[in-house]
Amino acid sequence: MNQVKIQEEIGKVQNELTKYGLMTPGKGIDFPVSISIENMENDNGKMTKHIVAKWNEVGIDTFSYSTIGEKSYMYEDHMKVEELNKYFDGELFALGITQKAAWIKADHELKVEYLKENQFGHPALFPVWLESKKVA
Repeated sequence: MNQVKIQEEIGKVQNELTKYGLMTPGKGIDFPVSISIENMENDNGKMTKHIVAKWNEVGIDTFSYSTIGEKSYMYEDHMKVEELNKYFDGELFALGITQKAAWIKADHELKVEYLKENQFGHPALFPVWLESKKVA
């Protein structure tokens, strides 16, 4: 993929993330999702450009759970990475993130409550759970 095409696809990702309030390009670094371009090894062992999206995820602190048996929840970095090749689609890449927009933007306490009720719940289903809490 040439540099012009890479910039075009990155623009698509930025536009989609901005629509959902996950990114505000040019407005500093205080937004839930950041993206970067990094050189990484691909499946064939070749160094190529990859797009990397990062955000904070909430998960069970497995160390404290396995050592003292107490379930606690902590932030951990989450990344979505894809090679920038002829098969890359910026909108599809962004969709994998925007489907979790409500989850990514939610407060830590709400995420923990969701995980306590839905141990294996998918972040994309978080808005449905949130609506059910309002109805109840």
